Amino acid sequence: MVHTVVGSSWLPAWFLSALCPALERGLTVRWIDAGNRFDAYGLGRTARDSGADPRRVLRGVRLARPFNAFQLEAMLGRLPADAASDSPVVVSDPLALLYDEELPEDEARRLAPRLARALKALPSNCVVLSVARQTSPERAALGEAVLAASDRVVSLSERDGPLSLEALGCGDLVLATA
Repeated sequence: MVHTVVGSSWLPAWFLSALCPALERGLTVRWIDAGNRFDAYGLGRTARDSGADPRRVLRGVRLARPFNAFQLEAMLGRLPADAASDSPVVVSDPLALLYDEELPEDEARRLAPRLARALKALPSNCVVLSVARQTSPERAALGEAVLAASDRVVSLSERDGPLSLEALGCGDLVLATA
């Protein structure tokens, strides 16, 4: 089951903080940072503030950064082949690359269904973090079509109060180590 969480720009940093205890226990997470929002300093600070070893926590994140939507599609396409891995996968802000003004509109239209298929084929231990942003109505429609490939979509705002992975419907995501 692919979970998608839609929120504002704070979402990737919050999710990293929520993963900190599992990373301290030795979990490895594959993090695809399409929106260039991975905050290593923030994660290290969260680890230190909670009494965890920041180096151990940071070692638990396998970071990959696609620089355009085509690289993102290629990275997502390789993930099902890696499904034997027990590591959860976080795809952070994938629509940022689809909404990129440098990407011509016709290429975005061709790429959106391919990204949707790639998301649909992701392993069951995957979470997509989608950062809400302003874009043209045409690109927004493409983004909605891509996210429709998710099995579950949850939208959050700062007004939603305290959050947990379980409250997001991500409780079945494998976050413990044996």
